[in-house]
Amino acid sequence: MRIVIAGNYNEKKAGANFYATIRKLSNGFTRNGHGVIAYSDRDVAREESGYGIGRRGNAGANARLIELAGNFRPDLLVLFHADKISNETILTIRRMLPAMRVAVVNLDPIFLSENPPRIRRFAEVADITFITTAGEHLAPFASSTHRIAFMPNPTDASIESMQIFAREDQPYDLFCSIGSEKGTPWRGETLRAIAATVPECKTAFYGLEGKPAVFGQGYFDAMAQAKMGLNLNRADDHHLYSSDRLAQYAGNGLLVFVARSTGYDAIFSDDEFVFFRDRAELADRLRFFLENDGERQRIARNGHARYHLIFNERAIARYVEEMTFERPLSPDYGWVSDCYGG
Repeated sequence: MRIVIAGNYNEKKAGANFYATIRKLSNGFTRNGHGVIAYSDRDVAREESGYGIGRRGNAGANARLIELAGNFRPDLLVLFHADKISNETILTIRRMLPAMRVAVVNLDPIFLSENPPRIRRFAEVADITFITTAGEHLAPFASSTHRIAFMPNPTDASIESMQIFAREDQPYDLFCSIGSEKGTPWRGETLRAIAATVPECKTAFYGLEGKPAVFGQGYFDAMAQAKMGLNLNRADDHHLYSSDRLAQYAGNGLLVFVARSTGYDAIFSDDEFVFFRDRAELADRLRFFLENDGERQRIARNGHARYHLIFNERAIARYVEEMTFERPLSPDYGWVSDCYGG
């Protein structure tokens, strides 16, 4: 099958986002035997404009995608936060290639104010949307012509290649990278509360004062200096929502702490992740593993193995393919998810 993945490959960052989900999904489709062309809409728009992204650049990016579709004739077009691509462009391509299917991948939280309009916009021209949130919050975006379904954050052994659980010499106990506190001050409050409540824990919290956010290999290097990772999302009350940090932490072998309210305790066991209900339980569990490093290593090893088994890039790419073309699902998916619409 021929596939075009149009989205933000962020070439201007010169590899600082090498662990981005779009790259893992591209790898998954390729490793599943498909021919894949990566089309970075924002970078093409920047190139077309000559001096920055503007109307001329956007028009050029849309025109070039149409030209690409004519030359390559994809069976599947995947729109991965391809905000520079217009619905009219997608309709033009669909008229050229009536058998082609269109899938949207959306990694943003469904509760962000700017995300529902984006979902609804692409729903007008796409067959299906995949989003990293599950459950009834998806139902309002479904229709007779548009389906919407949960997609896990994939890991990729060629990217998340560390086995942090195998080491005992890390200078830090707990790692968390939140980018910044902007918009979610409670995350900073939570991290400061943990540091104050469990002062014996050596913390490496990035995105707070004194420790700026880290990117690229520097992010992975910082992660490797700790034994455990706190997956602290912008909200933990949307079923199965998580940022892609979950894949990065578990995929690299940290012992991952996850809020039980996320629902991931229905997929992973207490022998694979550390689940907590509130800050008090989080502190208690943290103290336990500070004193029982062998258990930290055992559970982190289990979580690493299971995440790579059920959420690897090939499995997620296969799931996207099967769902988009409405084929019977392979029996080995490690999660249960409703698909709304259609």
